[in-house]
Amino acid sequence: MSGKHRSLMRRVFMTVFGLTMGFVCVFALAGTAFVHTRLVDLAHDELAEQADMVASALDASSDDMAVLGNLDIATTRLTLVGPDGAVLYDTFEDAASMGNHAGRPEIRAALEHGQGTSERSSSTLGEVMVYEAKRLDDGSVVRLAQEQAGYLPILVSLVGPMLLLLGVCALLSLAIARRESRRIIAPLTEVDLDHPTRTAEGAYAEMVPMLERIESQRQELKRQMRAISDSDRMRREFTANITHELKTPLTTVSGYAELIANGLVTDEADLRDFGSRIYREAGRLTSLVNDILTLSNLDEAERSESGDASALLGSREPIDLRRALESVKQRLEQVAERADVAFATACEPALVVGVPRLVDELVYNLASNAIRYNRPGGSVTLGCGVNDEGAPCIRVSDTGIGIAPEEVDKIFERFYRVEKSRSKAGGGTGLGLAIVKHAAHFHDATIDVKSELGCGTDVTVTFPTPHPGMPGLPEIPST
Repeated sequence: MSGKHRSLMRRVFMTVFGLTMGFVCVFALAGTAFVHTRLVDLAHDELAEQADMVASALDASSDDMAVLGNLDIATTRLTLVGPDGAVLYDTFEDAASMGNHAGRPEIRAALEHGQGTSERSSSTLGEVMVYEAKRLDDGSVVRLAQEQAGYLPILVSLVGPMLLLLGVCALLSLAIARRESRRIIAPLTEVDLDHPTRTAEGAYAEMVPMLERIESQRQELKRQMRAISDSDRMRREFTANITHELKTPLTTVSGYAELIANGLVTDEADLRDFGSRIYREAGRLTSLVNDILTLSNLDEAERSESGDASALLGSREPIDLRRALESVKQRLEQVAERADVAFATACEPALVVGVPRLVDELVYNLASNAIRYNRPGGSVTLGCGVNDEGAPCIRVSDTGIGIAPEEVDKIFERFYRVEKSRSKAGGGTGLGLAIVKHAAHFHDATIDVKSELGCGTDVTVTFPTPHPGMPGLPEIPST
């Protein structure tokens, strides 16, 4: 499997090595061009000097052929061309067999300007003929030519030194490429994927966003794992708690009913007492089952589309919070009176759009908890109104036992009780505040808890600010 993947180190190594070899090749070609150009320039300068000397000798002599015959220029070709372009003399070929040279660039330039120069390739090997021509006083032209090596011969002549240089550069580039490739790859191989931010300081700038993203995903994965672990723990606790909560009243009901069914209770007063206890435990079972069903519907509604949520919980409609709080107060007045807790309301006009049953259960459970966890002679106040941002809110304040700071985030968990003995005595199911949390979430409301141990608790539920056109909100007639 690993053989199918490209190696970054190998790619870096080949890039560095290839660039070095490319540089050597370019240097060889550039050097060849420079040497060739330099040789041609030197040949032009040498031929120009020779042409001046030959022209001076011919102008000073009356016998051109005698002067030309006595010249010793074995490596240079000399040609004498008449004013009409006819070849009069040539050191390499028979002049009579040579064609008219009037059209040659160097001859034409010499005839017109007194001096001409040119160069032409003379073979397939890239050799170059360099020409210098000078006009004589009688109008004829003397031309000198010299053969110079072209690009290919020069390159061939440099093969030995270039191969030596190439070998040295190859060894150096191998060492440099290996070292640099390892240095380039090192920040990548040293990345600690378990703690990517630790290696961010020594990483390349281009790697930092990737490392930050890996760290972000790692933290998100840890959060999800904790959430899964918490969900699993809550599921196990919920199963254990619901089993216990259902078993306790069922055992009581079953025990008393068995005594009555077997005729072991004959006294009328005992029968009424047992019946009353069976009734209370049955009511406790009913409350527990209703709370479980409510939570189940809320859980399902949170995972469902809005239409399904309405079918499960009811449709949204405008709710007058003052009336909702007064209704809860009337139902809990006797409970507060038995607990010796003063119960009052402090309501201002406030309207929310929501499911009436859920808002009622939210207020009822907050108020019921405030009474249950209060002290004899204490007080509970239900309030509603609109905050500074125009958002409707519900406030439940009590002077009860309060909540420790480390337990504030736990009170909305299912079956969590701050003080289990007091809750058992008061008949609580342990699901009330869980219903409050899910009901608030269903309405996109926020819950703020302020509490001090032994000094009471204030709970504020803030609903979204109503806006014109909100579903269920009645239109306000224009004035």
